Amino acid sequence: MDIMIIVGIILIISVLSCKLTIKTGLPVLVGFILIGIFLGNFIRFEEFSRAEEICSIALLFIIFTGGFQTNFKHVKPVLAVSSIMASLGTFLTSGIAALFAHFVLGLEMYAALLLGAVISCTDAASVFSILSSKKLNLKNNLGSILEMESGSNDPFAYMLTVVFITLASGGSQNVAVLLLMQITIGAAVGFAIAKLGQRMLNRLRLEIDGLHAVLLGGVVLLIYGMAGALGGNSFLAVYIGGMVLGNSKLVYKMYLSRLFGSLSMMMQISLFIVLGVLWIPSTFIAVLPVGLAFAAFMFFVARPAVVYLMMKPFKYTAKEAALVSWAGFRGAASIAFSTYILSAGLPYGEYIFSVVFIVCLLSVILQGSLLSPLAKRLDLVDPEEKKLKPIEDYVKEVHNELLELEIQPGSYACGKGVLETGLPEDIFVVMIKRGGKYIAPSESTKIAENDTLVIACPDKNKIKAMSNFVG
Repeated sequence: MDIMIIVGIILIISVLSCKLTIKTGLPVLVGFILIGIFLGNFIRFEEFSRAEEICSIALLFIIFTGGFQTNFKHVKPVLAVSSIMASLGTFLTSGIAALFAHFVLGLEMYAALLLGAVISCTDAASVFSILSSKKLNLKNNLGSILEMESGSNDPFAYMLTVVFITLASGGSQNVAVLLLMQITIGAAVGFAIAKLGQRMLNRLRLEIDGLHAVLLGGVVLLIYGMAGALGGNSFLAVYIGGMVLGNSKLVYKMYLSRLFGSLSMMMQISLFIVLGVLWIPSTFIAVLPVGLAFAAFMFFVARPAVVYLMMKPFKYTAKEAALVSWAGFRGAASIAFSTYILSAGLPYGEYIFSVVFIVCLLSVILQGSLLSPLAKRLDLVDPEEKKLKPIEDYVKEVHNELLELEIQPGSYACGKGVLETGLPEDIFVVMIKRGGKYIAPSESTKIAENDTLVIACPDKNKIKAMSNFVG
């Protein structure tokens, strides 16, 4: 059968599976993994490096989109606690998990260190997906803590994984210097190329709208590749680049956010399906007791201890720490990093991959399914919608149309303020494009000839009938 037909069928089935999983109360990611496990009966990767490449590409766009859609003003109140949890918290979780794996489960030291490294991060794809699908608006900015932590701790887990793979393979290096280079170079490259990308997007004035997305995609790949080539952390670079671009003035930002949001979802689907295909039944069954024990330790000991330790200085309560601890889902990132161990050809690669797969599957199913009931039980669900949302969400809620109107010379509206034009109450001027720049209209803003007004209205025919207004 043609590969295009197969891929098309897989994507359609993946989307349809969302309806089933939501009805059963399971996170949608579970359906993608199960589809991958089924496909694993017919598809196999001859080289694990291919799977690693696919996982890396998917992760870089997921992480970039997470940064791009993060409103800095929204996360600023929790920036300190989130950053500490993402960095120091990840290192502590890795160490505690490695100690348990070595002294209790009996893994050799490098195997234990690698297992602790890949499982130390919470998964941005899982956190974003589950919080969104459950429509959870958590009190006291807890949702922002989870999103910021999960979006920024993958790079630290990645650094630990690379370091321990190098050491386990017989290489030698100064770990402190390597970590310092990874962080500083990654951050610098992400920031510098993102600012360059911002200037290009705003100044080139591309005639075809779709080229803005192509250009932004090129910027993302350039950030990732350049950071790696210079010895920096590529995932940290794309996350910082995403935050810089997402919190800067950018033309077509709403369009780009929606497009990359859709791309991120497709990457999540692809990633979880690939991970399901990589499932190794024989090894999985053999390590099931170890995987269950390790999962229980992570869910009820390691994660809660680290989260409580990190959040206590910031005056968060024990029940708030408990919820954040439970919502620290392990998922695609951890399994993707474990494919690096498979690609390295280490003798315990399949063993570690299977243990991580068990932990992540249980995390998405058990923790994901129980998060909403637990949040309600702890009285940490905010009944009011306070979370900042992109404008397209409001447009969908009120069933508005967003249309552009170009004001011709001599138009009735020329020289008048927005409130002086006599627009009906249900028509709103969202923004004004003037001379290649966008202006947020205020009461004193005067409309000029050749302005392009972006207008929201529940009935586009009402706008089209305003011929005297346009000119």
